[in-house]
Amino acid sequence: MNELTSGQLRDALIQVAAKIVDNEARLTELDCQIGDGDHGTGMKTGFSAMMEALTAAPPLDMGELLKLAGVTLIRVMGGASGVIFGTLFTSGLEQVRGKEALTAGELIAYLEAGYAGIVKRGRSCLGSKTMLDALYPAVEAMKASLAHTADIAQVLAAGYQGALCGVENTKAMVSVTGRSKNFRLKTLGVPDPGAVSVSIIFEGLSQWAQANTIEL
Repeated sequence: MNELTSGQLRDALIQVAAKIVDNEARLTELDCQIGDGDHGTGMKTGFSAMMEALTAAPPLDMGELLKLAGVTLIRVMGGASGVIFGTLFTSGLEQVRGKEALTAGELIAYLEAGYAGIVKRGRSCLGSKTMLDALYPAVEAMKASLAHTADIAQVLAAGYQGALCGVENTKAMVSVTGRSKNFRLKTLGVPDPGAVSVSIIFEGLSQWAQANTIEL
């Protein structure tokens, strides 16, 4: 699969949303250890609404589809998590506007724009024990994979593994931002819930692509 159509991406994002919902308890448990315990509930609420919106939507181009996903998260979730995860979807809209399909390279560029948007809006950086610590290695792993293959399923599989490595690395980090910064050293040994959420997003995308490896 060297291109991902907007219809295919909608199906993949619906699967992603379902995985987030299924992991509510896991995310809540992690956030109870180093936060205020509402991350799982917020993610379930936002991604449930996103799933409903995407399922009910008529055929959309990439820009319209991803804008709908991001704006829904921002509107329904509210708070910092809603803004940050919504920004992941909305920051690269200019790069995908009007397109009916994306190559692996275009998908990577879109995700890089999402990363840059979160850095700007969240005023955070790598090593701060946030979702960025899973998103950045995921995108870098995708770029490394793209050097060897244009197959989106393989590139997304690499991204998922990169995200998992990022999640593991957050265990050795001390939170310095958000509400978890109040726990300081107590956050050691616990993965960041936001980073785990990013890994679940990549897991869902990768699993969908692996199950739908049809050459276009």
